[in-house]
Order: sequence, then structure tokens, then C-alpha cells
Amino acid sequence: MDVKTALKLVSSYPSGAVSTGRCGGVATAAAPSIDAMISVVGSSAWVSTFVFADLAGYTALTEAHGDERAAQVAAAFCDELRALLADYGAEEVKAVGDALIVRVPDAGQALELAARIVGDFGARDRALGVRVGMHTGTAVRRGEDWFGSAVNVASRVADLAHGGEVIVTGATRDGAASSPLAAQLVSRGPRILRHVPEAIEIFVLVQEGLYDGRGLPVDPVCRVTVDPAAAEETVVWRGVEYHFCSTACAEAFLEAPTHYIRTSGSRALTLVSDEARESVARRLARAYAKGRIDTNELERRMEGAWSARTRADLQAVTHDLPRRRRGVPAWQVPIYPFVLMTRAGRARYRAFRRRRRGR
Repeated sequence: MDVKTALKLVSSYPSGAVSTGRCGGVATAAAPSIDAMISVVGSSAWVSTFVFADLAGYTALTEAHGDERAAQVAAAFCDELRALLADYGAEEVKAVGDALIVRVPDAGQALELAARIVGDFGARDRALGVRVGMHTGTAVRRGEDWFGSAVNVASRVADLAHGGEVIVTGATRDGAASSPLAAQLVSRGPRILRHVPEAIEIFVLVQEGLYDGRGLPVDPVCRVTVDPAAAEETVVWRGVEYHFCSTACAEAFLEAPTHYIRTSGSRALTLVSDEARESVARRLARAYAKGRIDTNELERRMEGAWSARTRADLQAVTHDLPRRRRGVPAWQVPIYPFVLMTRAGRARYRAFRRRRRGR
């Protein structure tokens, strides 16, 4: 395709088209198809798929086991990824800590590479989950590095992924339509990304047999996911079995179990569903509509809501927002003071029982 033909394709795309998808009241702009993008503009701008792959739980690993071991794990992870690149026509852009940034010319190949990264490395080293995010768009090469909105969006999308997840944008899904894995992409709806003017629809790869780090228990000391079959130590405390990634973590737990396992806050560690995240997103949208938060705060909190894994994460997003007032049933009006006293008494009794169990 020559430059003139490519420019005609782009100019034919209606710039004002808007889809009906909504996320917290924000309309999403329709993205041009991959076929309508320019494969080469001039001599430096290319349509590519940028893949961000890193280790979930790496910070916790560093805090618990030190920089040396964490650096060894990160180096081994990046070396394994580099060994796969040639099979998919990919090239390394740069490595930043435990993250590797990769450019793949073909979106379908990028999707297959991501599935292999998560499946292969996750199956061998389940102490750390692998998460991958990607986006397809134009970028400009300067020296050995790449610059452009496609790189920035791919980085934001990677932040939404949990361990064992592959997250892609609608542009990548369209570009990978011919891949067998495209049928296994499930929409999570539009998301508002920081410093991105319009909401972008994202998809998660749901592949049979794909490693999912969220299904594994968590070391209560360093918060790293642990495969029970490969755990260094296993401890039973008060009828609950805990698995540890190292003997040091197990010893630290045995010295002060209540420091790491707080019964009163167990509900806060409950994993949340997409429905719960959507409920919080609607609450944030109402707060924005009433002027309680500005646009930047809405974007920041939306990111926190969609990346939340536990009740505590969701509560941190909405802790300072007022709750909806619930009406009092007519039959409770005469006895409502007594109802409030009963609720307060029950709350005190539950707190007393929790303190007793924590002794």
C-alpha cells in the first residue's frame, strides 16, 4: 500500500462517529478498523502491536526476599521471553525492571505470544503471576525506542491485568480477527484510562487450561501466590491451611500469626466480581455528575475500581463518598429508634466475639 492510498483510507473515516457504549456516563468513540490504518506513513510511523508483560507480585517478592533474589527472578523471566520472540516475528523494545516491552507487527501473532507467555511461564513458576496487556496502533521509531499513543495505551491496559491475565483493546482484537484465539476474547466493556481522552473497550483472553494466578492461595506474609504442590512450607493454624513460598515466611508467620491474619478484616480480603466493580463505577459516575469529584479524580478512581481485587480495594476508592440514603419503611417509623439501638447492640456483640476469637 502506498502513502496516498493509505491517506485516502484514513480520510474516509468519520471523525465524529460515536458509539453507544457507556462507562460511567462517558461515551466511547468508535475506533477505526485495522484495515483502515496506515501500515507505513512516510518512513517512520508504523502500525504495530505493543505488548507489556511483567510479573504480578514482584514488589512483594522484593520486600520479602530482597533485591538479589527479585533481580534473579526478573532476569530469568525476561530471558525466557526473549527466547520466544523470534517465533512470532517480535522484537524487544526495552526491559524496565521486571517488565519487558515487545513490538509485534501482526496482532494475531502478538495474541498468540501473550498466551504462550502466560501459559508457559505461569505453569513453571506459579510463585509469581504473569500479566500481559497490549494495544495496536501507530508509533514512531527513534533509535532503538518507540514513541506514540499506542505505546502509552498498551502500558495503561497492562495496569488493568491481574496475574495470569491477558488484556487487549478492541483495536488488537480487530487486528487479530484471523487468529484462532480471537474467539476466546471476552469483552469487559469500555474503560477510562488515565490521560486517554476517550473510553476504550477492553477484552480478556479466556483460554481453556490457561494459568490463572488468582485461583492460587496467597502467602500471608509476602502476599505472593503459591502453588500448594510446590510450596516450601505449609502450616495449619486454627483449622486453616496456609502455604508459604519460603521457610523464612513460614517462620515469620508462626512468630505472630495474628499480625498477618486478622479475623476482623477477613471480609475485606474477599475477592470481588465484575458486577461489584461495575456498581462502584456507577457510584463514581453519580459522584462526578453531582460535582463531588473532577475529571482527573474520576479517571484515577475508575482505574482503581476496575483493577480492584478485594473489598478493601473497592472501599479505598469510595471511602470518602456519601452513600445512598435508604428510606425507612412506614411500619418502622414508630419503632425506628429501637431498631437503631438493636443494630448498635448487635454490632458491639460481633466486635466482642471477634476480639475473643483473636486471643
